[in-house]
Amino acid sequence: MQAERRRGQKVRERGQALVEFALLTPVLILFVLLTVDVGRAYWQAIDAAGAARAGVRMGILSDTSDIGSAVRDEPNTGIPNTLAAWGSEGPGTAWGTCTTSAGVCGDPSGCPKTSFSGGQIACFAIRTCILTSGDLGSCSSYSAWGVRPVSGGHGLQIVVVIKFAAVTPVAAQIINGGVLYLTQTSTGDELYF
Repeated sequence: MQAERRRGQKVRERGQALVEFALLTPVLILFVLLTVDVGRAYWQAIDAAGAARAGVRMGILSDTSDIGSAVRDEPNTGIPNTLAAWGSEGPGTAWGTCTTSAGVCGDPSGCPKTSFSGGQIACFAIRTCILTSGDLGSCSSYSAWGVRPVSGGHGLQIVVVIKFAAVTPVAAQIINGGVLYLTQTSTGDELYF
């Protein structure tokens, strides 16, 4: 009789463990997948920050350096330097070649969501700013987007926006339509004279 009770108790414990496993497994899998999406978004935000800093670095070195190429060619980024990835700011395009202050440099509207077309996943925009106290000052007012600085106490601001698509269906439900626009900004003041 006692042996039957112990056997019955073991069967109930196994059944309870199976039910607990069945209830917790989907939640744990969901948690792991969401963690993967958050990690991917963080990684892409780091890519965007590096690209923005690379553009500012190139812009403060010379008033004829190609800022667009520096943004797209950042060596530590996973964003390919292709026309498909960058769209109108891609390699060889009028907005993507930023060597003079005469033309439009980067997206002229500041990379809003509406500037992304087709499979484009990245965008950059450039504008100048007036420095409050000359060199090493902070920016007090900004020009329109698409203008790179010329010599004379101007600062430079670059924004890089990455279109992040969630792969987890639950993350897609949490994020509007599964797409998140990751924005990174870098500002510097000119060093050339």
